[in-house]
Formats: sequence, C-alpha cells, structure tokens
Amino acid sequence: MAFVVLMATVNLIYILALALISPPFVILQIDELLSFFGAVLLVLIGVELLETFKAFQLDKTVNVLMVFLVALIAVARKVILMEMNGPSDDMELLGLSATIISLSLGYYLIKKSTPREG
Repeated sequence: MAFVVLMATVNLIYILALALISPPFVILQIDELLSFFGAVLLVLIGVELLETFKAFQLDKTVNVLMVFLVALIAVARKVILMEMNGPSDDMELLGLSATIISLSLGYYLIKKSTPREG
C-alpha cells in the first residue's frame, strides 16, 4: 500500500511538472486543474487508508471515523472528476447526493457519540 501511495505521489508531481513546463507557459486550464485535484485526492485517500491499516495492525481496532472520512474523500473525488467525464444523468447525481448526505450524517453521529478526551 505504501508503494502505491508513493507511485501516486510521483505521478502527481510528474503531472504538475509536465503541465508547468510544457508550452504555452500559462496558467493551467480547467481540465488540467480537475485532473490535478483528482490526483491530489487520490494520494490523500491512499495516505488515509495507509494510516487506517497501520492503526489496525497496532491496536487491532478500526477507527470508524477514519473510514467515513476516506469514503467522503472518495466521493468528493468522484464529484470533482464527474465534470471531466461529460454530463451526468439525474439518477447518478441523486445517488451521489444521497451517498454524501448519508456519509456526512453517519460521520456526524459517530463523532457526536464518541466521548471527548481532555
């Protein structure tokens, strides 16, 4: 998993360097920015999953908040990349919005029910 995150990070740096070095030397276009943000979120998802696996190996427990957070990041990545893939139909948008609302509500309820340390 660490190797995959490392390769995704190298790919992210390569994409950014290629976009900044290649002519014309102008600000990134919207498609390039969306691709870049998708790559950033992919690296973030990998890092969060790596942390979750590491915590599971050490404590033999699963941090449910981290799982919800990874799922929310993955759905956010999907929403960002949807524009690149062309127009979306209404059912896909309805399904994604229901997923976002349910994940957010689940995250909120678990966060609210956990006792605070302090």
